[in-house]
Formats: sequence, structure tokens, C-alpha cells
Amino acid sequence: EIEVRRVDDDTRVKMIKDAIAHLDRLIQTESRKRQASFEDIREEVKKSADNMYLTIKEEIDTMAANFRKSLAEMGDTLNNVETNLQNQIAIHNDAIAALRKEALKSLNDLETGIATENAERKKMYDQLNEKVAEGFARISAAIEKETIARERAVSAATTEALT
Repeated sequence: EIEVRRVDDDTRVKMIKDAIAHLDRLIQTESRKRQASFEDIREEVKKSADNMYLTIKEEIDTMAANFRKSLAEMGDTLNNVETNLQNQIAIHNDAIAALRKEALKSLNDLETGIATENAERKKMYDQLNEKVAEGFARISAAIEKETIARERAVSAATTEALT
């Protein structure tokens, strides 16, 4: 059996007000819980973001340090390469200068040799020309003697034939 009680209007209003107040308290409690939950979540997100920032900052700082170190090493390597190239250029320049000096010496020796050869050749040609001239002079003298002897013989033969 269900007992039905009759409630008067004032009691009913009071009960409704009490129920509304109770609901308000529940809503406020839930709202506070939610607010606290949001605050907790907000705090967790903030902590997480701070941690991520610190981690990323640390990684960036490490990368920057490594990059600076790499740049310094590359600078050292480039300086070493430049020094090696300068040394090689100096060695090549020295070798070129030595080759040039050797070539000039060889050219001078060649010019001296050619001049000496030309002088010897000229001397030889002069001697040869002198001998040829002497030979021509002897031949000319011999031809002249023979011509004179022939002319004498012809003259003698002509004189004899005429007498």
C-alpha cells in the first residue's frame, strides 16, 4: 500500500525550494570539481608544455653547440686545406722556377754551343776557301804555264815551219 500524504502548498513550496537549493549545491560542487579538474588539466598541460619547451630548448642548444663545433672543425679543416694548397703552390712555384732556370741555362748552353759551332764552321769554311783559292791559284798557274808552254811550242813549231 502506498501511503499518500497530502502536503499543503507551503510545505510543497518549501520542499521545492529545498530541492532547488540541494540541486544548486550539487551543481556548485560539480562545478567546483570541474573547475578543479580544469585547473588540474590546465596545470598538467602547462607542466607538459614547460617540459616540452625545456626539452626542445635543450635539444636546440645541443644542436647549436654541435653546429658551432662542426663549424669550428670545418674552419680548421679549411685552414689546413688552405695551408696545404699554399704549400703545394709554393712547391710548384719553386719547381717552375727551377725548370725555368734549367731551361734558360740549357738555352744559354745551346746558344753558346751554336755560336762555338758557327765559329768553328766559319773557321773551317775560311780554311776550306783558302785551300780552294790556293788550289785555284795552283791550277791557274799550272794552266798558265801550260798555256805559255803550248804557245811557245806552237810559236816554235810555226817558226820552224816557216824556216
